[in-house]
Amino acid sequence: MNTLRRQHTKEQCETLRLLLEETQKMQTKELVERQTKEKKELELSQVRQNIEDSKRLGSEKNIRNKSDLDRRVRELKSNNTKKFVEERKRQNLKHERDRDNLIKAHESQKTTLLADIDK
Repeated sequence: MNTLRRQHTKEQCETLRLLLEETQKMQTKELVERQTKEKKELELSQVRQNIEDSKRLGSEKNIRNKSDLDRRVRELKSNNTKKFVEERKRQNLKHERDRDNLIKAHESQKTTLLADIDK
């Protein structure tokens, strides 16, 4: 009877460990999907911003000649590029931090489960 109980407990522990691993894989997959979606949304908004700025620049009345327009376009593109690069860097740092936090949480959960199993 006692060996049967130990065997049953051992099987439950193994099942718990497998469930934990599967859940962690799903969480990691969801995080990657969310980050990919956020990245695409950021890129899309940056493209929209670029188009809107170009349209606005084209409709300005105070541009006297072609060289003024070219200069303004270069300035606008330069400013947008700097801004967009910074936004992407910030987003990458946030994604790395989220990924690291998830990995740490997973390791902590696994350690706790294994410690509880060993008791």
